[in-house]
Amino acid sequence: MKAIFDFFGESALGVAIRNSRYAFPFVEMAHLLGLGMLLGSILLLNIRFFGFGLKREKVSEVAEDLVPWTRLSLILMAISGIGLFASKAPDLWEQDRDYFYLKMSLLALGTLFHYLIQVPLARKENMTAGKLAAVVSLILWFGGALAGLSLEFL
Repeated sequence: MKAIFDFFGESALGVAIRNSRYAFPFVEMAHLLGLGMLLGSILLLNIRFFGFGLKREKVSEVAEDLVPWTRLSLILMAISGIGLFASKAPDLWEQDRDYFYLKMSLLALGTLFHYLIQVPLARKENMTAGKLAAVVSLILWFGGALAGLSLEFL
């Protein structure tokens, strides 16, 4: 596993971002924009499952309307995340590996849960199971976001 961290840390991308005054803030800004879009789209679907808002829309319509936003945000976060990872790989390996693994695990689980459980429940208009799924979804996504913030501030 250390070899993967070393590979990215020593890559041209990692070195370029690390050595540039402006690259890291730009890449991090793109990552945070993607995170905001992702959490916003996830939160809207969960709010609808809980029945707190968007009551005129079927949950299946809300889920369908949010598909492009969710996909775009995941793509933006993946692309910018590779740059962030490459620029910080040596430090992540030495100091923050556990938080990084936690973050990536929760985000992977959140993505799988969203597409394999939550969206199918929305398509079936299953509001009872959808409420439970919304709780799990919020734990996964916001847990991943908090673990990511821990990489910066702990």
